[in-house]
Amino acid sequence: MTIRSSRIRLAVVMVLLTAISAAISTAADFEKPPTLPARVLAPVSLLSGSGFHVNNEVPTDGLLAHYTIQSDVGVFQANSTEMLKIRIAEIPAIQELTKTSKTKVFAQSLATNAARPVAAAGEMVMNPVETVKGLPSGVGRFFGRVGLAGQRLKEAATEPEEASAGEKAGEFAKRTGQTTRDVFGYEQERRELAKKLHVDPYTTNPVLSKQLDDFALTAFRAHVGVTTTMAVFIPGSMAITATRVVSQWVWDTPRADLIVQDEKALEELKVSEARIRTFMRNPVFPLSVQTAFIENLKRLAGVPGCVEAVELASTAESEEQARFLTDAVGMLARYHETQASIARLMVRKAIIGQDRTGTIVVQAPVDYVSWTQDMSYFANRPDFQGHRKIVSLTGQFSPLARKHFQTLGWVINEKVNPIPPSQNGP
Repeated sequence: MTIRSSRIRLAVVMVLLTAISAAISTAADFEKPPTLPARVLAPVSLLSGSGFHVNNEVPTDGLLAHYTIQSDVGVFQANSTEMLKIRIAEIPAIQELTKTSKTKVFAQSLATNAARPVAAAGEMVMNPVETVKGLPSGVGRFFGRVGLAGQRLKEAATEPEEASAGEKAGEFAKRTGQTTRDVFGYEQERRELAKKLHVDPYTTNPVLSKQLDDFALTAFRAHVGVTTTMAVFIPGSMAITATRVVSQWVWDTPRADLIVQDEKALEELKVSEARIRTFMRNPVFPLSVQTAFIENLKRLAGVPGCVEAVELASTAESEEQARFLTDAVGMLARYHETQASIARLMVRKAIIGQDRTGTIVVQAPVDYVSWTQDMSYFANRPDFQGHRKIVSLTGQFSPLARKHFQTLGWVINEKVNPIPPSQNGP
């Protein structure tokens, strides 16, 4: 072995040792997502109220907080602060419907017309939190090294053609035992009831959804109206979707018409028929959230990357992921309208903006960012290098994550309101 080759080998070994040492040092610097007091993560007004309170200890998964709501109508899980607001706003509606179900006229009608009576208070439990370790439905997939679920796109492309909007609306009949000829009148009753209660008619809360089904069916068949003044009891004037106009649409527009409206909007954004079909049939998107996603994206119409954003949204695997992408696009649209024009959307693992000045714009509707290996990878992404970088959170960084992001040159904004006050729902 020559002296030169020995030196080369020694240099290679030294480089490898340096890299290993740096990796060990970095790994030792990573933190485990903590369990935090609820008051650190959410407004005090959301933590207790008439008939409910939120458990004080809240696990986090590196990005989102996972709350447990104890109430006199059941135990509920909310896997983000946004979902906490929605679930808290639904509790008064459940209480009102539970109370109304005990009145003579509704008790008789429910017993006759509903598939089964509304469960009594205390019997309704929805997914109590046990652990948040390894949640496959989390939003961490948009920040880490792991590839996205592109298989969903391939599978959807080979599936039979999507049913018509009218057939989609008929899905309601399957849940309630109605005949197809009844579905449109029933669906209208359900939307009107949700509007009176100021809740989402497409809620994924199984307790409230079952009550809306039963009461709408009763009202439709027995011609019994539900009167309520629920709006005054909802804390914080919660928005059921991203904007006031979307809230009105989900209440006032028949489901089938709203589906057609969404499909036409995607066509105007130059999304192909195959991609529209894949996105529209993704079951984790409630129709209200799907509509909000499209309306937010329309505010970025003409910006390169919109089609790819729809394709990414088609791979969402949970409601948390669907809402994350919807809110992220909404926050980017607000930046586009109020700060600097977004020149393109960088859609790789997440939907990132780059404005006309070349600045990387990350808008993240998350609760608590810990300095994990995935977050380190994201903060150091090679395609971000050489650019000014801004990251805005609806929540906050851990002290360690804040330190690393700032050291890497990121401009950080915390506790950003994802919805401007003028856009808040009713």
